[in-house]
Amino acid sequence: MTHPADRPQPTPTPTPTSVPVPPPALLPAPCVPEAPDGFYDDEDTRALTVRIAPYPGMAANDVVTVHWRTWDGLHKEPLRVPGHRVGAAVTVRMAGPYLSSATTTVHYEVEYFAGGTAISEALTLNDR
Repeated sequence: MTHPADRPQPTPTPTPTSVPVPPPALLPAPCVPEAPDGFYDDEDTRALTVRIAPYPGMAANDVVTVHWRTWDGLHKEPLRVPGHRVGAAVTVRMAGPYLSSATTTVHYEVEYFAGGTAISEALTLNDR
């Protein structure tokens, strides 16, 4: 009879240890048709349209939240993507005091209905 220590032992399976996970890729920045060069005229502009191109993995019931930071703080506008708008641009109107004589930084965040989130690059807008 052989001793258990004399029997061949299974080779342990290596387990991953602290494999670095690359940061998620940023989604493209939104665009603002009224400020194609990043500048708008506060006196002539009552509102700006934030346009978000269809993004990878877009699905019904995703929540797209547009964030804009101005001199008076951070503002948010969440929108749920309806099924008939999948594959179409998402738009939000920024109006009034959010635009008055200030630099405005705009980005958006997608909360996928299937799970997970993604954030866009920021777009900086300036009053002329």
